[in-house]
Amino acid sequence: MKQFGLFALFLCCCLGAGVLACGCIGSETKDPNTVSGSGTVVYHNLEGGFYGIIADDGTSYLTINLPDTCKQDNLAVTFTGFIRPDVATIQQWGTPFELTEISCDGQTVKIDSSGN
Repeated sequence: MKQFGLFALFLCCCLGAGVLACGCIGSETKDPNTVSGSGTVVYHNLEGGFYGIIADDGTSYLTINLPDTCKQDNLAVTFTGFIRPDVATIQQWGTPFELTEISCDGQTVKIDSSGN
């Protein structure tokens, strides 16, 4: 009977360890440079003029690939993309940002970041 108790304890420990391990397998780590949110497109008539997005949290993103359909001052948008720390600009405004998807005027545009 004592052997059965030890076996049951061992089995429970193994099952518990398996359950804990399953919680770790396949979990994605979010890229800290990926950003999703909503905000407003703004136009700045500086350094030749440029568009950017001011997110609802107040962060300024200098979009490097804003579609022409969304280039309207004070346009509300939702967006997804990633910060480009490797990009330098002359605008000296906002964080360089490459869009992967943006929704404006009820239309969602997926943007191919490979340049195609």
